[in-house]
Amino acid sequence: MRIVLLRHGETDRNTADRFQAQADIPLNETGVRQAQQVARSLRPGAWAAVYSSPLSRAARTAAYCAGRLGVPHLRLDGLRERHLGALDGQDRAEFARQHPRTMRRLLTDPAYAPAGGETGHAALSRFATALRTIVEADQGVSPRLPVLVVTHGGVLNLLTRALASAVEAPRVLVGTCAAVCLDTGRMPEGHPAAALRRWNVAPHECESASAPVHALPFVGLDELITKEETRT
Repeated sequence: MRIVLLRHGETDRNTADRFQAQADIPLNETGVRQAQQVARSLRPGAWAAVYSSPLSRAARTAAYCAGRLGVPHLRLDGLRERHLGALDGQDRAEFARQHPRTMRRLLTDPAYAPAGGETGHAALSRFATALRTIVEADQGVSPRLPVLVVTHGGVLNLLTRALASAVEAPRVLVGTCAAVCLDTGRMPEGHPAAALRRWNVAPHECESASAPVHALPFVGLDELITKEETRT
């Protein structure tokens, strides 16, 4: 089974390069056009379902896609963006200039939590829990068809780093209305697992389930789910 994780369309905060985290910021006009264009690129009959974060920028992007594909659109709270607490709304470039070490920790240290926000571990844990729910729900329904999941750039960055080796780790964030492609499977003990196939690509490029050139390293989703409680 393939999961295609699509980042939502553009918002005004994306354009202004400000943290938006779990603030419910809607798509702007460009974002609406991006979402509609992505929906038109997807092939009806080639997808099993559409899931999304409940935040409006992701849910609206997903609604266009589900409408085009004629499949259910289900919202999962665990697919929300990482909670950034006091950073929400701040200018990213200005924050990086004033606090370079803190910005580096935010991007690279999964144990770090901004004031009032989540650690990377906590955000990844709930995100992986949502992915496990999707795998378990759809594995037996249409296992040969991919599932589209519309979510956010911050949690996608956390996931790709967790699934990739240090050498393979993506060096660019996923762009608006670009996708990360995962193949899913099972660990020897039977627990669901995922492998990073491609990132920062158009979602329609992930429709094919052709075999990869090299064997993919699978990571158990349970390994990404920690006991740490989300701090808000």
